[in-house]
Amino acid sequence: MGKPLSLAPSFVPRTYSGRARVALHLTMWTGLMGFEYLLSLLQPTLPAITFALMAKDLVAAVVGFYFFSHVVLPRFIVRRRWLLSGLGLGAIYYFWALLSHATYAALVQSGAALGEWGTYVHRTLDKGVWVGVFSWYGVSMGLNDFIIIPLQPILLRFLLFLLTSSNRSLRLQRENLNLEINFLKAQVNPHFLFNTLNNIYTMVVKQDERAPAMVQHLAHLMHYTMYESDAAQVPVRQETGFLAAYLELERLRYGQKVSIGYQQSGPIDQFQVTPLLFFPFVENAFKHGIDSSLEASWVTISLKVQNAQLRFEVSNSCSPAAPRREFGGVGIANVRQRLALHFAPADYNLVITHDLAAHTYRVSLTLRLSPLAAPARPPVVPAPALTPTP
Repeated sequence: MGKPLSLAPSFVPRTYSGRARVALHLTMWTGLMGFEYLLSLLQPTLPAITFALMAKDLVAAVVGFYFFSHVVLPRFIVRRRWLLSGLGLGAIYYFWALLSHATYAALVQSGAALGEWGTYVHRTLDKGVWVGVFSWYGVSMGLNDFIIIPLQPILLRFLLFLLTSSNRSLRLQRENLNLEINFLKAQVNPHFLFNTLNNIYTMVVKQDERAPAMVQHLAHLMHYTMYESDAAQVPVRQETGFLAAYLELERLRYGQKVSIGYQQSGPIDQFQVTPLLFFPFVENAFKHGIDSSLEASWVTISLKVQNAQLRFEVSNSCSPAAPRREFGGVGIANVRQRLALHFAPADYNLVITHDLAAHTYRVSLTLRLSPLAAPARPPVVPAPALTPTP
């Protein structure tokens, strides 16, 4: 079991100062008593009796609220100790019921004129403590009153706990995804970088005229992963520029052994997208598809924008002798989580298939795009243009 969530024992978050917390608590209790006083006007009686009944409810509400906040919630509910949680809530109710019984007995003992309250009070007192408080007869009579007044602060505290926990979970999820995005950046791994630099070195030694362009592609790739992809949304043009640099370097790496095709269409300059969504699929196409194939390997990529929707597809060959496997790994799982976090379920669709007969892996991702809010700042290193293949 994981470490329980840390809870502020008071009604308000810890970010408030001590005086502010006290003021807010006092406001809450004052409001609760004001609400009960308004209810008492529906069944008027002597002021002394009204305030005695309000006092016992206030004491029960305060004790129950802080017992719930300091004990039941952090020690039982958060740790999923449901039996102890139920016993704790039952203890809060029976504390109020016993306090009510004692208050009714004191009022009768004082000889005060209870008026319309007399019938209710005697229905509880005449049955004695066991029947009037602990039996189902007593619970059925007192539960409605308990829900109306003493239980309200507890419900409010529990609601605040749910909201705080939800926000904390969402924040932790975002932080975890940020760490995983850094992992994706690391997927442009040292092995890939080493091979690329070796190839560029060979081209420089041979005075190949393509060497400067390859250095430029590598510089753009590293610049994008280190700086530009930190934003929540990037222009689609920048994302395709990153893919362009990556594909050019893979062409350099594999040469004529692999056929790499790309097609792009639509107004990509008008929209933005979450960064590094496409790269894990492309990287997997090379790592798990091309590297496992002996000959006639190929990768085809298409990106189409139409009616504010982007359709991205990656297909690659795989070796017929390669064992059947689940597509992807940590990178693909990360993309799934990021899609669920950044898009509504109706705004994206991801389909991954392994066609055994055709020896092909295929990924199809459809996204609803956001319009580009402002002109993007030009990258320091210009993005290379992809050359569509017929």
